[in-house]
Amino acid sequence: LKDEDIPHRTKLRAAIIEQFQVYFNQLKTDLAASVSKISFTADVWSSFMMKPYLAITAHWLEQLPSG
Repeated sequence: LKDEDIPHRTKLRAAIIEQFQVYFNQLKTDLAASVSKISFTADVWSSFMMKPYLAITAHWLEQLPSG
Protein backbone atom coordinates (compact mmCIF):
# COMPACT_ATOMS: atom_id res chain seq x y z
CA LEU A 1 0.00 0.00 0.00
CA LYS A 2 1.42 3.35 -1.04
CA ASP A 3 0.50 6.91 -0.08
CA GLU A 4 -0.96 7.54 -3.55
CA ASP A 5 -3.35 4.59 -3.03
CA ILE A 6 -5.13 6.49 -0.27
CA PRO A 7 -7.30 9.40 -1.44
CA HIS A 8 -6.62 12.82 0.02
CA ARG A 9 -9.09 13.89 2.70
CA THR A 10 -10.57 16.64 0.51
CA LYS A 11 -11.12 14.21 -2.37
CA LEU A 12 -12.71 11.68 -0.02
CA ARG A 13 -14.92 14.38 1.50
CA ALA A 14 -16.08 15.49 -1.96
CA ALA A 15 -16.88 11.89 -2.94
CA ILE A 16 -18.93 11.36 0.24
CA ILE A 17 -20.88 14.58 -0.30
CA GLU A 18 -21.51 13.71 -3.95
CA GLN A 19 -22.79 10.24 -3.05
CA PHE A 20 -25.03 11.70 -0.35
CA GLN A 21 -26.53 14.13 -2.88
CA VAL A 22 -27.25 11.28 -5.31
CA TYR A 23 -28.93 9.27 -2.53
CA PHE A 24 -30.87 12.27 -1.20
CA ASN A 25 -32.20 13.17 -4.67
CA GLN A 26 -33.35 9.58 -5.20
CA LEU A 27 -35.05 9.60 -1.80
CA LYS A 28 -36.90 12.82 -2.70
CA THR A 29 -38.05 11.21 -5.96
CA ASP A 30 -39.23 8.08 -4.15
CA LEU A 31 -41.13 10.07 -1.52
CA ALA A 32 -42.78 12.26 -4.17
CA ALA A 33 -43.99 9.11 -5.98
CA SER A 34 -45.47 7.58 -2.83
CA VAL A 35 -48.97 6.14 -3.29
CA SER A 36 -49.72 6.54 0.41
CA LYS A 37 -49.15 8.89 3.26
CA ILE A 38 -45.61 9.02 4.60
CA SER A 39 -45.22 8.07 8.24
CA PHE A 40 -42.27 9.22 10.32
CA THR A 41 -40.98 7.85 13.60
CA ALA A 42 -38.25 9.26 15.78
CA ASP A 43 -36.18 8.05 18.68
CA VAL A 44 -33.74 9.96 20.85
CA TRP A 45 -31.29 8.61 23.38
CA SER A 46 -27.90 9.26 24.87
CA SER A 47 -24.89 7.06 25.40
CA PHE A 48 -23.34 6.30 28.76
CA MET A 49 -20.98 9.18 28.01
CA MET A 50 -24.05 11.44 27.50
CA LYS A 51 -23.50 11.76 23.74
CA PRO A 52 -26.91 12.49 22.18
CA TYR A 53 -28.34 10.49 19.28
CA LEU A 54 -31.39 11.02 17.07
CA ALA A 55 -32.83 8.45 14.67
CA ILE A 56 -35.59 9.25 12.18
CA THR A 57 -37.26 6.68 9.94
CA ALA A 58 -39.86 7.09 7.21
CA HIS A 59 -42.29 4.47 5.93
CA TRP A 60 -44.27 4.67 2.69
CA LEU A 61 -45.78 2.51 -0.03
CA GLU A 62 -44.59 2.52 -3.62
CA GLN A 63 -46.39 1.48 -6.76
CA LEU A 64 -45.09 -1.88 -7.99
CA PRO A 65 -43.67 -1.80 -11.52
CA SER A 66 -46.02 -3.43 -14.02
CA GLY A 67 -44.87 -6.56 -15.77
